[in-house]
Amino acid sequence: MHFALIYSYDPSTSGPAEAEVEQWLALDAELSAAGVTVHESGFHPVGEARDVAVRGGQVSITDAPRGGSTVAGLYVVDVPGLDEALRLAAKIPTAAYGTVQVRQVVQFEG
Repeated sequence: MHFALIYSYDPSTSGPAEAEVEQWLALDAELSAAGVTVHESGFHPVGEARDVAVRGGQVSITDAPRGGSTVAGLYVVDVPGLDEALRLAAKIPTAAYGTVQVRQVVQFEG
């Protein structure tokens, strides 16, 4: 089963620390050694993001909202079930000052 582990935090109240780099490297090594990583990505700051919407056939492009919680990145893991996905989510360093949302990924056959 594939699960997305989507990590986010509110940059106005907290954020990553330099010491966190070692935690990320250890987590990456653990997931790689276990062979469960399908994909992983961190995102550039939300200040660089744009929102695209189409209404009535018209495309609108605006700066992404800057306030509140922002998605910082995600892992997609292939694990036996939800319990293992939750266990891995708790290891993501951002969980210490933000949140990690765990969502099963739809896998289309064919």
